Amino acid sequence: MKTVDARSGWTWVTRGFVLFRQRPAELISLFFLWMMLTQLLKFIPFAGQFLSLLLFPVFSVGLIQACLQVENEQRITHSLLFIGFKSQNRIALLGSGACRILAVFITSLLTDVLADGDIAAFVKIVQTATGPMDANELQQAFPFKGILLSILIYLPFAMAFWYSVPLIVWQRMSLMKSMFYSFFAILHSWKAFIVYVLGLYGVMILVSPFALIFAGLDIYVAALMLAALSFLIFVIAYCSSYPTYTDIFGKPDEENQPAA
Repeated sequence: MKTVDARSGWTWVTRGFVLFRQRPAELISLFFLWMMLTQLLKFIPFAGQFLSLLLFPVFSVGLIQACLQVENEQRITHSLLFIGFKSQNRIALLGSGACRILAVFITSLLTDVLADGDIAAFVKIVQTATGPMDANELQQAFPFKGILLSILIYLPFAMAFWYSVPLIVWQRMSLMKSMFYSFFAILHSWKAFIVYVLGLYGVMILVSPFALIFAGLDIYVAALMLAALSFLIFVIAYCSSYPTYTDIFGKPDEENQPAA
């Protein structure tokens, strides 16, 4: 495990663009299939929300493997998305998903207590509104405190989950060990990750105004364009997470890669 400097943060963003540019159509179709399957899971009554979180690490195996195969100039197929289900580490991956569910529950509970339930109150106001809400009313009711608290509470969990999947699959680590190394890898290179996150947000801010070009033609076209651009940035952001791993833990050995 290496510690990298702050300059690496922006390098990760640019390398994500380079990785995406090599196989854009294949990566977009793979991520779109994953998104569709995740949305379909949510239609299952009650259990759907939990299943999407539980299976997220299992699906992630195929997504990170796709980034590796793009770098190795190998072909990407849709079947790659399901290799995590055949992995010998699938129990640990499901354990990672269960930990994510627990983390969301703890974050929601603590946020609700510490922020006096302002997020739940805001959701209730929006749901019970009978017509368009006044901008000032929305601003006054917006749960800034609750959202900030939820981010701060969930941050340590996010740090532990960031490298959990690749460390389980590529380094053959146990669940707890992978979360331990993931947390301290980010902690030791925190400057690079701050630059990385700011860089991704900066790209989103720069790209978003392009949707406004279509706003004068049709509001629905503008909304569709903004959604498409957001999805595209999401795919590129996920691709950029791969070089964050290789810079800190090194490129995975071929013998440790799951069979496609």
